[in-house]
Amino acid sequence: MRNQSEIATLFNEARKCKRCFGDTPIYVPYPDPKNSQDGAELMFVNERPGRVGAGESGYVSFDNDDPSANFFKECFKQLGISRKNVFITNACLCHPLSPGYVDKKPTVREIRNCHFWLEKQLEIVQPKLIITIGGIALDSVKRYFHHSQKLRMFRLKDNIGEYIDDTDPWIYPLYHTSLRARTTRKAYEQKRDWQKIPTILKQLQRR
Repeated sequence: MRNQSEIATLFNEARKCKRCFGDTPIYVPYPDPKNSQDGAELMFVNERPGRVGAGESGYVSFDNDDPSANFFKECFKQLGISRKNVFITNACLCHPLSPGYVDKKPTVREIRNCHFWLEKQLEIVQPKLIITIGGIALDSVKRYFHHSQKLRMFRLKDNIGEYIDDTDPWIYPLYHTSLRARTTRKAYEQKRDWQKIPTILKQLQRR
């Protein structure tokens, strides 16, 4: 498919990016080929690839063997939505391959630099709904869709379960699926948040 080729080209280009780390090599996993790359309705935006999971599989995928991906898959499977209808990416596409690097949150500079790649992904995938996973991804799209009053005022702890409809595409922020986030937003609460996704999609179809 043409879009799949464009996505592959985009991620190959991203692997050569020097915007944040200069000549330091970076690691950029590819989108999961089991998921859609051709007009997906849903785009999930996570934080950044980790050394475990994506670091081992080479893909941004909920099939990765780590606690966050495992719970992501558990939440997704309850929706009855085909994975061919989703595209999964990260707010920050890479991490540096530098000695002693440990997984850490991307800086504001990294997030802003990666908006270059986010814009290209949105142009190719053209999702109807962006679902942010955790505070970092939410902060990234807030900075990208800076014109949105609703998004600017959104706070996970206060507004969880609400969606943003003054952007195109719409945005639905969720808590991160990590073990740490589940101490703040319990697993059963997160699953309940995810269960609203099909209803939001139906509302989008009625526009």
